Amino acid sequence: MNVSKHKILNLPIVDKSYFNNCCQAYSQLVSHWNTITNLVSSRSVDKLLTDWIIESITPLKELAVRSDADVLDVGSGAGIPGLPLKFALPDIRLTLLEPKRKKAAFLRRAVDELKLKNVKVVCQRVEEVSLLEEWGRSFDLATTRGTGNALHILPYIAPLVKPGGSVWFYKGKKTKREAEELNRAAMSPIRIVKISDKLSVISVEVK
Repeated sequence: MNVSKHKILNLPIVDKSYFNNCCQAYSQLVSHWNTITNLVSSRSVDKLLTDWIIESITPLKELAVRSDADVLDVGSGAGIPGLPLKFALPDIRLTLLEPKRKKAAFLRRAVDELKLKNVKVVCQRVEEVSLLEEWGRSFDLATTRGTGNALHILPYIAPLVKPGGSVWFYKGKKTKREAEELNRAAMSPIRIVKISDKLSVISVEVK
């Protein structure tokens, strides 16, 4: 996998060499673990991961994230979008929240083998940790992809994010509908960032 040639890496904040080395090692880990547990689709793992990695960090072109931010990735799965954001911004403090044990085990292995600092893997559901006082208002940014309706899950994620922080929902064809639902609920200011013809990010500001 070589994503360093892609225009997304014209971002000045991205260390291209470090980013691409992490992506190469990560891709090899996913390919191996995919034979053990169903991490990703049966389509070409390399092509799929290249797309996912680029999609994960594309919002950085328009949405600012502090280099030392505390970031929570909800329902992390194989580590998307949390790990690519860590590869792009190595100084962020990242928590990967994944309720499935096998996927959490993969994430721990990836963190160890890639020698990533300030990354924690937690095997719990967001509905559980949102009730824990010590988790409240702990993160500058929360991200999630493929975890269900934004309006339904936001009440569990928002209490974990600091006032003024954001929640990024990576969404496909349901982007417009879910953004309208959030607007009607008047829960928080939102912004839509288009990533591709098939994917956008709904960024929700936490009050």
